[in-house]
Amino acid sequence: MPCYLVPMKDGGQMFMCGNLGDHCADCGDVSGFLCDYPVGDGKTCDRPMCEAHANEIAPDLHYCIQHLKMYREFVESGRQIKSLENVVPYSGILKPVVDEE
Repeated sequence: MPCYLVPMKDGGQMFMCGNLGDHCADCGDVSGFLCDYPVGDGKTCDRPMCEAHANEIAPDLHYCIQHLKMYREFVESGRQIKSLENVVPYSGILKPVVDEE
């Protein structure tokens, strides 16, 4: 039976045993989140994280500490603005099909 090392608010720790899912990769607590950072081919990092180590950057979007650092560097560099400027809005190029009878 797996056991989890759960940090307490007072700085102590407790052990909790049972099959509660993955362990947090950073502290051994119960993992409730996976890192959503894209790593290519439609996949994400999927590093298991507890609530304390999951960094929410948008609703239901969490990054591990390593990927949060990379994301912040990207945002601070201004490259995301340049990337968004290259997005071409949908202009309705396709015309709807109309039955002519």
